[in-house]
Amino acid sequence: MSVQNEQCIYIVSTNDTWKAVVAAILASRFDTQKIIQQQNTENLFQLTSDTIVILDNATFATNAVNGIPPIQRGGQWLLVNATHIDEANVAEIISKGFSGLITTELTLEMLIRALRTIENKQLWFSRDAMSLALKVLVNSSETSQHSLNQLGDKYLLSCREKQVFFHLLNGSSNKEIANQLHLSLCTVKCHVSSILLKTGKRSRSQINSLLMESENSSAQSAAAANICFQRA
Repeated sequence: MSVQNEQCIYIVSTNDTWKAVVAAILASRFDTQKIIQQQNTENLFQLTSDTIVILDNATFATNAVNGIPPIQRGGQWLLVNATHIDEANVAEIISKGFSGLITTELTLEMLIRALRTIENKQLWFSRDAMSLALKVLVNSSETSQHSLNQLGDKYLLSCREKQVFFHLLNGSSNKEIANQLHLSLCTVKCHVSSILLKTGKRSRSQINSLLMESENSSAQSAAAANICFQRA
């Protein structure tokens, strides 16, 4: 295993024509990164956080998700040419360490925007996929509740702000939050503005990414601990 120190973008696919097209698109937009075309992921371990891997789901199929996951490899991984079935399982894909997913019909159109977003250490998934994954995370596990509490403490949210934050992650509108918490609409708007300010986010959709990032970070820490345990 070799540590990758350069800022690189790897394009991993067995489709040489497709790789060449993607490389040509990236060459004019990412002039400071080295663009590398590869047939497989065999040497992609111990990657730095600045390294991005574009993984072609069309030629790797289920191996793209079920092989050695990105959380054990490092770097930022973007799954492209994905199916709508993959999109419906975003929570699992994020838990494996992927930073983004683009379905086949949008891959070339959205590729640059997705890469720029991932460069800034943010996640790139469709709004519908994020909403579905958030519902799974918020409603199904104690770990998610722990993550919510951790996020509230991290950003110094008040008790009431934590309650509003929870409802925001559930996709509730300001009016719905006001009804659920028995608050005025004006008060809810003030709490939402305060949450945006404290978290450094600009919109409700960006707030939604916080829980995903927290779950992904926890998964990475668990994987790292597991690796250390196995090596000990």
